[in-house]
Amino acid sequence: MALIHGGRLTEASRRYGIAPGDWLDLSTGIAPWSYPVPEVPIHVWARLPEADDGLSAAAAEYYGAAATNITALPGSQFAIRELPLAVAAQSGPARVGVPAVGYAEHGRSWAAAGHQVVAYDDLAQLRAMADTLDHAVVISPNNPTGEQAAIDTLIALANKLARRDGLLLVDAAFADCSGGLTIDRLPANAVVLRSLGKFFGLAGLRLGFMMGRGPAIAAVGAQLQPWGVSHPARWIGRRALLDRDWQAEQQRRIADGAHSLTTLLDAYFSRQRIVTVGLFVTVFFDHPMQATAVHEALAEQAVLTRLGDNRRWLRFGLPGDAPAATRLVTALDVVVEQGLC
Repeated sequence: MALIHGGRLTEASRRYGIAPGDWLDLSTGIAPWSYPVPEVPIHVWARLPEADDGLSAAAAEYYGAAATNITALPGSQFAIRELPLAVAAQSGPARVGVPAVGYAEHGRSWAAAGHQVVAYDDLAQLRAMADTLDHAVVISPNNPTGEQAAIDTLIALANKLARRDGLLLVDAAFADCSGGLTIDRLPANAVVLRSLGKFFGLAGLRLGFMMGRGPAIAAVGAQLQPWGVSHPARWIGRRALLDRDWQAEQQRRIADGAHSLTTLLDAYFSRQRIVTVGLFVTVFFDHPMQATAVHEALAEQAVLTRLGDNRRWLRFGLPGDAPAATRLVTALDVVVEQGLC
């Protein structure tokens, strides 16, 4: 069964009887300002991709990693699904620590590969139980909790797991908004996933990266041969990763947008816990009925948010412009009139 994610606009349109084009979709953590993709030359569409096209070098410069340890992926989801299978094939089933609240595809993928998934609530709990685990997954920053792991914490966790030849998988899909991640300081048993979908606003491109080394990583990379990532995706991705002027402007846009959205939501939900890591703001409710009621009330006004799997939080993506922010304010005023916040 497929897990529920943000961005299910067609399904929401059917459920609420609202045309797709009439929605304000705030249900994802994807930047509302996409990298301005130039016209892709016809030869890029006509020719097969080549590994020595400069993409790995651009990714190495952007992420601060060795080019030889970078594998381009058709979205980081590919590694999230395939790495647990590769680990199981090479060393058998294992105990794997996975965030209790976070991107749920991690837990599902490890369980589907035959591993025992052990949920942890936060990084403090993971550190306390690390000696009982074979492998662990850290989402930093975590979507939706906002928890971030310091580099020293990741190093300590990786070193503990290394005693049992274990892997530390770090999903850093949202790290572009929080100063990145010092990958070159991580031990050899750490694997880092990055994505162009979130910060660059290019989710439809399906381009991500896996950084690390070892037999399991090599096995995942082998499955992508010979042409696992399309030529247009590689061509666009290289340019986006090298465009430092645009990246700096995107950082400013996201920081300003996150500040404005956090301030706005705090005015309506001041009694709830609110966190942000840049591309989204999450409101955690004390009672699950309230989160569901607010989600439904907003959806009836064609404002789509992401309701948490446990029905205790709502995630809001950045509105993107003044008209979108005004629509959100209008919808939230109706929520207030209904006595939901």
